[in-house]
Amino acid sequence: MKTSSLSTETIQSLRLLSNQMISKAGSGHPGIALGAAPILYELYANQLNVDPENPNMINRDRFILSAGHGAALLYATLHAAGFDLSAQDLSEFRQPHSKTPGHPEVGVTPGVEATTGPLGQGLGMAVGMAMAEAKLNNQFPSVIDHFTFALVGDGDLMEGVSHEVASLAGQQKLGKLVVLYDDNAVSLDGLKKRSDISNNLARFASYGWDIREVADGNDLEDIHDAIENAKMSPEPTLIAVKTIIGDFGPFAGTNKAHGTPLDSQQLQDLSSALDVDIQNFELPSNLLEDMRAKISNRLLHQKQPLNDELTDYLQFSTKNTVTIPELPTDLKVQAGRKISKYVLQNFATQLPQLWGGSADLVASTNAEVVASPLFNADDRSGRNIAFGVREFGMGAVMNGIALHGGTKVFGATFLAFSDYMKAAIRLSALQHVPSIYVFTHDSITVGEDGPTHQPVEQLMGLRLIPGVDVLRPGTAEEIASAWQQALTSTDRPTILILSRGEIGAQGSTDQAKQSLENGAAQIRHHDEAKINLIATGSEVQIAQKVSELLSLPSNVISMPNLSRFLALDDDKKQQIIPETGTKNVIIEAGTTLGWQGIAGNDGVIFGIDEFGMSAAAQIALDEFGFNAEDIVDKITQELQ
Repeated sequence: MKTSSLSTETIQSLRLLSNQMISKAGSGHPGIALGAAPILYELYANQLNVDPENPNMINRDRFILSAGHGAALLYATLHAAGFDLSAQDLSEFRQPHSKTPGHPEVGVTPGVEATTGPLGQGLGMAVGMAMAEAKLNNQFPSVIDHFTFALVGDGDLMEGVSHEVASLAGQQKLGKLVVLYDDNAVSLDGLKKRSDISNNLARFASYGWDIREVADGNDLEDIHDAIENAKMSPEPTLIAVKTIIGDFGPFAGTNKAHGTPLDSQQLQDLSSALDVDIQNFELPSNLLEDMRAKISNRLLHQKQPLNDELTDYLQFSTKNTVTIPELPTDLKVQAGRKISKYVLQNFATQLPQLWGGSADLVASTNAEVVASPLFNADDRSGRNIAFGVREFGMGAVMNGIALHGGTKVFGATFLAFSDYMKAAIRLSALQHVPSIYVFTHDSITVGEDGPTHQPVEQLMGLRLIPGVDVLRPGTAEEIASAWQQALTSTDRPTILILSRGEIGAQGSTDQAKQSLENGAAQIRHHDEAKINLIATGSEVQIAQKVSELLSLPSNVISMPNLSRFLALDDDKKQQIIPETGTKNVIIEAGTTLGWQGIAGNDGVIFGIDEFGMSAAAQIALDEFGFNAEDIVDKITQELQ
C-alpha cells in the first residue's frame, strides 16, 4: 500500500484536532493522540468493516481503545470516519452531558464499542468479543464473520488482568483478534523501565500469540502490512508499533507529554510542525470525503448473510423468555449451588445462546451446562468456558462477550474471591450489560477452609455498586426466580449469591416471585406479629426456626435484593415489613454495616464484623451466635 498525501494530511490533522480538543477542555492526554494517530487512521481508513450510519451493524469489526485515555484521538477519528459526531461535539470534549466524555463510554458516543480507561480491561473485553465471534461464527458463519481489534499501551500490559486474558486468548487460538501495542516505552511517571522491564513480545509469544513489529510508528505502509499479515494468522496477533509519545509536540518522548495540555502558543507551534491548520474543530472537506469513501467502498464488498441463516441468528440471539421448571421436593432443601445447577440445566435448554464457566471451580460452584462440551479451539460449539484461575480476567472477558451481543454469559467463583473481579463488575454496571456473576460459598459456613475463604464484607460491598442486582435467595423457589431474572435482564448485570450448605427453608413460587419483584416478601405471616425476622440466603432457615421458638408472634421475611426493597415507596415497604408495634431483627452472616436503615433505631442486627475461623460449618455458626437458640435468647433479652 502506498501512502498518499491525503493520508498524511489526515493523520497530521487528527493529531492537531485532538490536541485542540484537549487544550480547550484544559485536561486530557495529548501524548497518545500525537503518537498513535497513524494507527487509528489505518484502522478506520483501511481496515475496519464498519458502517458509520449504522454503528450497530451486526457483522461489524470491533475496535476497543483499551488505552482509553486516548479518547480525544478516537473521537476525532470517529468524526472523520463519518460517525454521528459533529465539530460541535468535539469542541465539547470532557464537558457535562456531551457525546465526548473524558474516557470512552459505550452508549454515549456512536462508534464506541466499550467503556475503557481502567487499564487492561479493554484488552479483556476484546478477548471476550473475539470469543463471542468465534462461537457465533461456528453456528452462523455467513452472519458473524469479523475481526476484533484493540489498541493497548504500556500501562495496559502492566496491569495483571492483561496477563490473565492474553493467556486465555492464546489458549483459545483467537485468530481474528489483532492487538496493536503503542510501544513508546514511557508511562505517566517516567520511562517505562523505571517500573517495568518486561519483554512484552516474549511474554505474548509464550502465550501462543503471533508477534509482529513495526519499527517506525509513522510508517503507515508497515502498519498496514503488519495488520494484513495478522489477519491471516491462526493465532491472536500482537503488533508492537514503536511510537514516540507526544510526537511533534514540545514534550515528545517524555512522560510530561502524557497528560499536559498544550497552551495556545504550543498549539500554534504544533500546527506549524504538522503543516496543517484547523479552525473551529472543522476538518477540511476533502479529507473527510477521502476517508469516508474508503469506508463506504469496503462496505460494498462485504459478504451478505444467507437469508435463512440471518433469520435463525436473529431468533437465536433475541430469545429472552424462560419458564421456571417444577422443582423436585427433595431438591428444595439441598445446597443453594446444587439447586442452582438443577435450574441452570433447564434454563440452558430454553436458552441455547447461554454459555459460561467458572474460575477453575466447576466442581464447587456447579455452574456448568452439563450436556455440553468445553468451548475451545477445536470445538467452538461448546457452552462451557474453562476460564482458569483468572477471576478478574473472567469478568473482563464476560463483559466483552456481553457487549458483542448474540449470546448470554455467566461466570462463577467463590464469593470471597469476588474482590479479585470487582473492577470488572463495576464496568458491567457502567456499561449496562447483563453479565451474570455466580458466587457460591457465601458465608462462614464455608467451614474448614477458614477465614481466607469465608466472605464477611463482600456481600454488602457488592450491594454498594450502583446498577447491579445483587440477589441472595433464601429458598429453592427464590433461586429459580433469581436465575430467571438474571437471564431476562437486558441492561444490568446480576450477581447470584448461593450457599455451599443446605438451604432448608421452604417457600412458594408466588412468594419467590414477589420477593424478586419487590426485593423482599414474607415467608411466614402473623396478624399480630411483634417481631419481623428479616434474613437472606441460608439464614432464612435460621429465621424460620427462630420464629418457631419465639414466645412472641413473628413474621419471617426473606430479602434477596436489599437495594430493590430500599427503592420501594413507604407504603409498599410497610406491607412487607409492618412497622406498628413491631421490632425488626436482621439475620445475615456478614457485616452489619448497611443494615441499620432496615433495622431501625430499636432493631437488632445479627451479623459478623470480624473474620471467620477454620472450623466445621455448624461450629463456626455457633461460635458467632448464628443458631436459633442464641438468637432467641438475645431477642428475649432485648425485649425485657
